[in-house]
Amino acid sequence: MQTDLSFIEQGKKWPPEGESERLTLYTQNRQLFEGKHELVYKDAWTRLLRAESQTVIQTVLNWNKRLSTLWADLLFGEPPMFIAGERGSVEQLACDRIVNDNDLHNTGYEVVLDISALGTGVMKVRYENRGIIEAQPPELWFPVVDPDNIRNVTAHVIAWTTVPANSAKPGQLVAEVHEKGKITRHVHEFSNGRIGRVVQEPVEQLTGVDDFLVVPCYNLRTSNRLTGMDDYDDLGSIISELEVRVGQIARILDKHSDPNMYGPAGALEENPTTGEITFQGGGKFFPLGEGDTAPGYMIWDGQLNAAFKQIELLMEQLYTLSETSTAAFGNLKAGMAESGSALKRLMMAPLAKTNRIRMRLDPALRKTIQLCAALEKAQGMKGAVELPSITIQWQDGLPTDEMELTNTMTARKQAGLISTESAILRMDGLEDEQMETELNRIAAEQMQAAAPTPGMTNVGGLFAGLDLGLESEQG
Repeated sequence: MQTDLSFIEQGKKWPPEGESERLTLYTQNRQLFEGKHELVYKDAWTRLLRAESQTVIQTVLNWNKRLSTLWADLLFGEPPMFIAGERGSVEQLACDRIVNDNDLHNTGYEVVLDISALGTGVMKVRYENRGIIEAQPPELWFPVVDPDNIRNVTAHVIAWTTVPANSAKPGQLVAEVHEKGKITRHVHEFSNGRIGRVVQEPVEQLTGVDDFLVVPCYNLRTSNRLTGMDDYDDLGSIISELEVRVGQIARILDKHSDPNMYGPAGALEENPTTGEITFQGGGKFFPLGEGDTAPGYMIWDGQLNAAFKQIELLMEQLYTLSETSTAAFGNLKAGMAESGSALKRLMMAPLAKTNRIRMRLDPALRKTIQLCAALEKAQGMKGAVELPSITIQWQDGLPTDEMELTNTMTARKQAGLISTESAILRMDGLEDEQMETELNRIAAEQMQAAAPTPGMTNVGGLFAGLDLGLESEQG
């Protein structure tokens, strides 16, 4: 943890002291996400090492990646709506433009992946003819905090080197120091893990925005932490053990897919070329004398039932500790989720975890859009407006049960608890001209259905309340 900016001065070690544990965790979790488990779960792979061939039979079970994409899918699989004002208002149009220009839904998806895998996601706002919002690798983010309160960030440093940190080849260290209202860019020489002399004098740029243009978002964290806790640490021993069990089963099946044979010595033949005594199988007949042993295969019972039971137990623990369930991954047996409500009950734990991430992501996304709008206005962009109030309408990411929703809307309409217009909006998402067209169609169909057949009378009050002109004719 850094408490001042001295860590980017000449002669300092890079990466800075105190950051190695965090950066090592990031490197390992990136490798896990990418399926390079042999680089992290080294002990597990050693257990599967074959002494005779020095090769490993390993099945990579990339639950790490699957879990991270699950949370991102639940949050952004159904794109949320960003609302800054009335439809068609200047504020709403500006908000829509910022969201669309920056592909904010995909940017948010990437940030959620970092939040899950690394514990922290980082977004940065900059200006280049327009406001730009982009995700930043947390490996490049170095917060400077108040020594009396680590939650109080005094500056955000985004820094990177043009060569690997352990490279002897000379390169440069570039550091952007983000403070409230300004950004200072530092460029130093860099080689052998040390910061060299200044290449150019620091360049200071005023942003016109009285806030940081770097917005971090954290996973679960406690009061004594600045960064969030990743989702992989608690699951490492379970996932590595699952890979060992599956690998051992594969090795047993491979070993006994071509079993050894036994039989009488008369089944052996001499190779006329080499003189080697060998067995030539395949469609041969072996006459057996009295007392001879019939040829056969040596079969061994691998006792795999115990291995499968352990896998089942490990999977139960994986679901519990990862706050998921079989339903979260589409493994639904018949009768488990016959309706949308039943599916939501099965998804209670994953939805609770998703909501926990949403509570931290929502204010971060809103602040990022507001910073982008404020930066555009401060830089004099034509048509730019500030967005003082933004709300985000999130979806739950679950498939819609059309029948259940229709029954619910019908019951509410009959009870007078919802209008036809609101019900159509909820069910079909129609608005403005599409909504008006649909309402006109419904009204026309109702009138057509209620119209009397020529020559018929108002029998049984079917057309009660309709003025058919009968009274005037009688008069």
